[in-house]
Amino acid sequence: MRVGFSIMKEIHKKTPELAASDYGLKDEEFARMINLIERQGYIERVLRAGDQMSLKPARLTHKGLIFLQENGHLEMNYPRLREELKEWVRVDKLLYSNEAEDDE
Repeated sequence: MRVGFSIMKEIHKKTPELAASDYGLKDEEFARMINLIERQGYIERVLRAGDQMSLKPARLTHKGLIFLQENGHLEMNYPRLREELKEWVRVDKLLYSNEAEDDE
């Protein structure tokens, strides 16, 4: 949930290009998350060209804005620096991993 929340928040703030590495994700995982939140109607206008994707023109839908408001409790400890995002989303990974090992 933190990755989706953060992506939507950063899109809303018009943060320059987000990348999988900002979250400690593989490119495929990041692309799947973008596709998921787009299909679910939280974001729109993701630019695609071949296998490349840009979030620069992306924006939140009304549903996405409501999601940010309803999950505002995540704002309390949201990182101020982009470099801290990876550690912040790691909390979800630890909570939901069931102690599964990374395949890195």
